Amino acid sequence: GGPNPLMIAVRNSTGATSSRNRLGLTLLELLIVMGILGVMLGAGVGAFTGLDPGRRTALSTVTSTLRLARNEALARRAGARVRFDLATGAMHATGFRVVGTWRFEGMGQVNGFGPLAEIVGGELPFTNAGYMGRALDFSQGHPSARLEVAVQDDPGCDWGEGFDLGFALRPVAMTSARLADLGSSAGLDMRSDGGLIGWFIGQSSMEGNRQVKGERIRLETPAGVLAVGRWSRVRMSHDGRFFRLYVGEVEVARSFQEGRLWRGPSALIIGGGPGGLPAMVDDLTLAVAGNSFHAFLPGGVSFAKETPKEILFSPSGALDPVAHNAPLQIKLDFDDGLSEQIYVGLYGTVEQ
Repeated sequence: GGPNPLMIAVRNSTGATSSRNRLGLTLLELLIVMGILGVMLGAGVGAFTGLDPGRRTALSTVTSTLRLARNEALARRAGARVRFDLATGAMHATGFRVVGTWRFEGMGQVNGFGPLAEIVGGELPFTNAGYMGRALDFSQGHPSARLEVAVQDDPGCDWGEGFDLGFALRPVAMTSARLADLGSSAGLDMRSDGGLIGWFIGQSSMEGNRQVKGERIRLETPAGVLAVGRWSRVRMSHDGRFFRLYVGEVEVARSFQEGRLWRGPSALIIGGGPGGLPAMVDDLTLAVAGNSFHAFLPGGVSFAKETPKEILFSPSGALDPVAHNAPLQIKLDFDDGLSEQIYVGLYGTVEQ
């Protein structure tokens, strides 16, 4: 018989360039490529089986809602929250919109942005010893002098779902005095013992879903949270569930009061109560709840029972340190018996 083709291919591999040699090498290369493709396809099939579209949708829905709330807090420099309805799989994200900030750096004029702010009822001097630069010195002004902010002229300023009112305060004497009145719906007073009294009026539903003015809710702090001659950042807020008072970013009083607030028609007023206000005021800010977003888990997915009912983000985008002292975990249970976890770090980062 004739020569063995395999023997020729081996001999020619040392340097010959016949067509038989090229054919033998091409077949070998093809076998190697096919082997590599087989391994890759086998691994790919295993990887794609874990990419269940329903699972991806559920994870994306939750992480997107959390990140939306956090980004809203960062963008607006105001708090945000996400509420979870474990029974229905619903999520409700709400951010706080800054209505305005008002400072007192001008010569007798109120600076800032937001609704018009004016000094009415008498003269109110400015002082250079402010919290940040200059401040309003109510202690040296006319007892009936007050700062009025025309929040009623801003159609978007609806504090019914929540509000956050803050300002810097430096008492020069400790007496009972009105600090703030928000549209006759909420207010903050100073006590003679250095404590604070916060109040708000809820909204009630009558027959036929007619909304009416509810009862007045009162919240008091311990004595001594304020001190004569010391600047403190004072805040009063309602987030739809809790009514809170802060001094120096420390929560000093809290009351669970769920529901909408009554929205009065009048202005935001600082000072001007009976007897005047023996204090300096600076750096006034007001934010109201708004920019809501709703989302729902897809079918076949539910929140685990240990999922927190609410996650609060601070104006820095981190978890609210008052509400959360540790990272949070949200667990999703699937009908096939599997589960997935989503983590929210102390700095507000959202990870799977």
